Amino acid sequence: MKVNSIYLESDSTFSNYITDWANTAGVTVVDYDHKAEELPEGLLLINANQNLERDHVDIYDLFDKKHIPTQKIDINGTLQVAVSNLEMWLNNFKCKHILILGSESLIKNDNLDRFFNRISK
Repeated sequence: MKVNSIYLESDSTFSNYITDWANTAGVTVVDYDHKAEELPEGLLLINANQNLERDHVDIYDLFDKKHIPTQKIDINGTLQVAVSNLEMWLNNFKCKHILILGSESLIKNDNLDRFFNRISK
């Protein structure tokens, strides 16, 4: 992944999973503060079958209203399409510091591992 830092919500299983992946990929992890005035340069919203948590939709809407690049990835879709879309999004918008959100239930989805293993290459 072509980013320098990943912002994550603290104390969640999903965030712990992403932190472990980021440590092996050499990407810095930063705790995301909802009250911070300065937002990351982009938002990656990972979901399964377009099921989104309400608070994640609110954050997505906030980024969208501020014209900050956003990307939704459905890990149950075609893997190559998800990887290609992420790469194009990162290349087009040059986001180096992104917030990654996803629900706790994604941890049980084998496609999450497939997706992150693929973008590590």
